[in-house]
Amino acid sequence: MARFVALGDSLTEGVGDPHPSWPNGLRGWADLVAALLAAHDPASDYANLALRGKTARDVAAEQLPAAVALRPDIVTVWAGGNDILRPRLRLDNVLAPLDHALAQFAATTTVIVFTGFEISGSPALTPLRSRVRALNTGLREIARDRGALIADVSERGAWADRRLWAGDRVHPSPLGHQRLAAQVAHLLGLGTVATHVTDPTHATAAPELEPPRPSRFGQTLAAEIDWWRVHAAPHIARWATGASRRELVVPKWSVPVRPAGTFPWFDIDNDLGASSARSQSRPSQ
Repeated sequence: MARFVALGDSLTEGVGDPHPSWPNGLRGWADLVAALLAAHDPASDYANLALRGKTARDVAAEQLPAAVALRPDIVTVWAGGNDILRPRLRLDNVLAPLDHALAQFAATTTVIVFTGFEISGSPALTPLRSRVRALNTGLREIARDRGALIADVSERGAWADRRLWAGDRVHPSPLGHQRLAAQVAHLLGLGTVATHVTDPTHATAAPELEPPRPSRFGQTLAAEIDWWRVHAAPHIARWATGASRRELVVPKWSVPVRPAGTFPWFDIDNDLGASSARSQSRPSQ
C-alpha cells in the first residue's frame, strides 16, 4: 500500500477544475494522480491538505505537522504562488519554510517539489516573472540538496495555450490539471497508463491540443477588460480586505481516503476486475 499526501495552496486544492461531486467543489491534478495510484494498488490511500490562499509559511506551519504524522510514501509540495502575488516579496520567507518542510520527511519518502508558472496570461502579470524565476532557482537548489524530484512547470512554451488555463489566468483549467497529473505520473514511473477514471476529459495522458487561433486586437482588448472586471479587480479587493482568509473552507481530504472506494468518478471494475467500489458520498472525517 502507498500513501500519497499533497501539500500546498489552491493549485493543489484543485482550483480551476470544478466538479459538484467533490469536496469544496474542486477536483484537480492531485486527485487524478491519487486515482491512478489506486488503479495500480486499490489499497493505496490519499490525503490532500492543500488550501487556497496559503503562503509557504502557512503550508509549513499548518499542513506539515499533519503530513509528517501520516508517514507518507509520496509527498508533493507546491507553494509560493501566493507569496509571489504579494506587494513585497522576501525570498527567504518562501524558501526557508519549504526547505524545512522537505527536511522533515524520511529518506524513504518520494518527495516532489513544483516550480512556479511563469504566468503570461496578461501584460499585468509580466512583472511577476522575475520573481518566479528567482523563486524557481531557489526551489531547484533546495530540491537537489534534499534529494527531491522536481515537477518543473516553468517552461512558458509548454503552457502557452490559453485552453490550459482557467478564466482567472493563474490557475490551470481541467485540461491543465490533466497535464499536471500526467507530469507527476511520469515522475513516479507510472508512465502514460490508460485512464482509470470514468470521465474521459480527465485521462492521465497529457492532452494534445490544436494550436489556438490568433485573436484580433479588438477581441484581445475586450478579453483583457473582461479579465480585469471579473477576476483581477475582485481578487485585489479580496486580498486587501483579507476576505479569502475568512472563507469557511477546509482541506478536501484531511483524513486519508482510499480513492478506489471513495472517488465518485473512479471505477476499477473494468480495469482491475474488482468488485464495485464506487461511492457517491464523501466519507465521514
